[in-house]
Amino acid sequence: MSSEKLYLPGLNGIRAVAALTVLFGHMWAPFGNWGVSPSWHIPWPSAPVTTFFVISGFLITYLLMNEIGKTNDVSIPKFYMRRILRIWPLYYAYLGLALFSVWLFNDEINNAAWFYTFFSGNISHAMGLGIIPLFHFWSLGVEEQYYLWYPWMVKYNKKRVFTFVSVLCVCWFVAKLAAFVFLGKGLAYRILGVTQFDCMMLGAMGAIMYYRKTEWFIKLCSNRMVTVIAWILFFTSGLYANYIPSPIRNEFIALVSLFVIMAGLLRKPLLENRIMNYLGQISYGIYVIHPLLLYIFTRLIQPVNYMRSDVASIIIFISITALTIGIASLSYRFFEMPFLRMKSRFSIVQSTNAVTSIC
Repeated sequence: MSSEKLYLPGLNGIRAVAALTVLFGHMWAPFGNWGVSPSWHIPWPSAPVTTFFVISGFLITYLLMNEIGKTNDVSIPKFYMRRILRIWPLYYAYLGLALFSVWLFNDEINNAAWFYTFFSGNISHAMGLGIIPLFHFWSLGVEEQYYLWYPWMVKYNKKRVFTFVSVLCVCWFVAKLAAFVFLGKGLAYRILGVTQFDCMMLGAMGAIMYYRKTEWFIKLCSNRMVTVIAWILFFTSGLYANYIPSPIRNEFIALVSLFVIMAGLLRKPLLENRIMNYLGQISYGIYVIHPLLLYIFTRLIQPVNYMRSDVASIIIFISITALTIGIASLSYRFFEMPFLRMKSRFSIVQSTNAVTSIC
């Protein structure tokens, strides 16, 4: 097996922005618990979890396409071992710590715990059922459910994979629109909307076209004006996203995210530097860990009465961000990395998300 590893420039930077945007967005709500009402606000990029879905759909598909190109097949057992070793250790470690913390503070542990245990947080989320430091696990449920069927579909439709992905993407989107039109914002619409398979498949479509060097797609994504517009729309989405009708909002952000990914691959990556690369490496930890820190601190830190609200908000903002990054860094180095090294044993196509680390 060749020791050369596949690296996709720019993805870490986009991961970092998405993870930090989730952190900053979730940090805003607890300010009230600390007696802080900041007058400042930064319009972070909108729907960062949707961006994560597009990255995931793109990366998984691109690796599968390379695997097919190398072996003319997809090894399902090895695919699942890679996903398990990447997702499950931190997921279940955090789940245990979160439930213990909720019990420690005498808060309610409801039936949503079972949904989280079996990667179904998106269902409980759509039902309005959840546990505070675990609400964000809905997105990991979406990804794991996607992995249940997606590699099988690729394996048995290798030559027609783009057609299948495209049709399924459109069908999912149409089903969501139909649920909205005929049933309103009921449970069916909420489940289809939360479970953003169409956004993941949009990333998959981009990966297939990139792998196959589809001429019109490469030409479009290489265009300087398209690249500039994509980055502007990506960074300013917090200003305009709420004006986009909710049934198509995530799909619009997903399309913008795909063009930003392609801009990094086909032109000079805007976010390709050591800091953003490192933050992208530990982005899974940042995403998973931060709600528990917010949960604990909102119960331990009393309202701030001895300094100006804006000053207190900035101190809290910087402190929580630094602490989250620090703990995520420790988690990555001492807890996640041993599993990631094991993961490489099941990789037919060796890939890296940094010079020395396995994605």
